[in-house]
Amino acid sequence: MRSLRMPAFILPALCLCAVSASAGTRTEQKSLPLKSGGTLSLSTRNSPIRVEGWDKDEVAVTADITDTTDRPVRWEMEAVNGGMAVKAVFPDKAFNWHVGRAPSCAFTVKVPRKLAGDFSTSNDSITAGGFGGTLAFHTSNDKVELENLDGAVAVSTSNASITARHLHASLKGSTSNDTIRLEDVQGGVDLSTSNGDVTASGLDGWNQGISLRTSNGDMDIELGKATGEVHARTSRHESVKVERKNVDLLESGGEETRVRVPGSNQVIGLTTSNGTITIR
Repeated sequence: MRSLRMPAFILPALCLCAVSASAGTRTEQKSLPLKSGGTLSLSTRNSPIRVEGWDKDEVAVTADITDTTDRPVRWEMEAVNGGMAVKAVFPDKAFNWHVGRAPSCAFTVKVPRKLAGDFSTSNDSITAGGFGGTLAFHTSNDKVELENLDGAVAVSTSNASITARHLHASLKGSTSNDTIRLEDVQGGVDLSTSNGDVTASGLDGWNQGISLRTSNGDMDIELGKATGEVHARTSRHESVKVERKNVDLLESGGEETRVRVPGSNQVIGLTTSNGTITIR
């Protein structure tokens, strides 16, 4: 009997990392060059993201994967339009009813000190620090923690806190049902939450303006170097406390308390309901 020979195929080399179908937990790594100032998009779901800057024109990704043979996870890393895209790919049936832990692909990423970056996940946390550029961070139902970032930053989550420390950057975004905490955020700020407190210290605003909003929460705002006209509005007028020295009282006794902190013309808006506002 004549034996049959199967033809051999060689797959074309792609600049991506595809997953094996093995079950359990594993760690995979991949690095590709990216010039400082380049573009990077990274996405996963139900998994945390941690991003750190380093002094290399290179992106290094560590993927910690949990999956099963029935619901395998893979991830891709490839050059796209002069930039780079990193993406976790989940099976379509990942959200069907099942028993046990859902598939996940957690990313730990090292990036050049400057880039245009978009990082997104869901139902898990994002932590980032040590780099700058035009940056966006998006998740849901978990916290976002940012530290030592430069440039312009956008952030969004829900049902969890936003914390930003030592940002030489503008910052805008939103969350809900949790707190906002700011420390030494130098640029303009536009942030909102609901049913949570807002605390801030060491602000500046860069004359771009500062807007902080919540509901059913207190606000404790230490302006730092920020100057301009402060508009403090709450449903409980008697709960606006101005402890900052050397300010000019412009309006008091109505729905809004206004004071001027000499030095610039920017507007500093502070709004809540059913809570106190303290201005230091």
